[in-house]
Amino acid sequence: MRCLVTGATGFLGSNLVRSLLARGHDVLATGGPGSTTRYVKDLPLRVQLANLTDAAELPPLVAGQDWVFHVAGDTSTWSRLAARRRKVNVDATIALADASLDAGVGRFIHTSTLDVHGYNSDGSALPERSGDRSFFGIGYDYADTKAEGESEVRSRISRGLDVVVVYPGFMIGPYDHTLQLGRVVRDLQAGKLTFAPPGTSSFCDVRAVADGMVAAAERGRTGAGYNLTGENRSYIDVFTRIAEVIGAARKPVRISPAGLSAIGAVAQFVTRFTGRPPAMDPGLAAYLSAPQASDWSAAHRDLGYHPGNLDQAIRDAASWYDEHMPIVKR
Repeated sequence: MRCLVTGATGFLGSNLVRSLLARGHDVLATGGPGSTTRYVKDLPLRVQLANLTDAAELPPLVAGQDWVFHVAGDTSTWSRLAARRRKVNVDATIALADASLDAGVGRFIHTSTLDVHGYNSDGSALPERSGDRSFFGIGYDYADTKAEGESEVRSRISRGLDVVVVYPGFMIGPYDHTLQLGRVVRDLQAGKLTFAPPGTSSFCDVRAVADGMVAAAERGRTGAGYNLTGENRSYIDVFTRIAEVIGAARKPVRISPAGLSAIGAVAQFVTRFTGRPPAMDPGLAAYLSAPQASDWSAAHRDLGYHPGNLDQAIRDAASWYDEHMPIVKR
């Protein structure tokens, strides 16, 4: 199959293109202007950086494609970046879906987020539906824009776009040069004091998610959404396990919900003077304090999905950093 992967230069995208290539597919990889291509450029694929927010750049990307994997997104949470976040997560998504529809793309695999489901207040695992608590309207604008983008893509199904949606969990593994959960690995490798949020989430190997996305393209049901998630565990539990697996000198410390909220409020106040995105803000603090958990049984049933081994993902992430982003001892 001929495949377009947006966000191919990022963490999930870098793993997805490898999964597609391993299965013999032809891949066109795209990332935003100026994004690094160093982790995909030596692979047997084509790389074409493009601005997805410019609708004029989209037709050449989607022309002749059998599958379009829309992975690109703006994961920021800072309130001052709201306009940019909406432009990427909503406007560009609409434009790409329309361009794919016009080009007669065979299937559009849309990467949403587990966050659009919210969570159950008792911490029970959610299938692909909303829980009794929502992340909408709490200042965690990322979830708001991703939900709107997904809704827009789904609205094109009635017009003939074959859509499958995936909801990735909290991923760990190689090629996390954007330092998502990998930042925890890096800090623990460096011997830094590392703090864990008070909430829970669903953790999985990024390579399992990539394989699940390919399976979604191959045999997912049109209009279906699949949780590509994993082990439902607290952040402190997973962070502690990372420390154990990599042999870190220091163990992480759990922050209370009140403490994280206070840190978010102070950090947001400081941005008035620095003008730089804060590492924490009130909306993100509320999100990281929630008992989020996911049920991935539908993905297992329809796609044969399995979240992989978390310890192995941790080891492989640490090894990748040792090779590609070694810590300089001073």
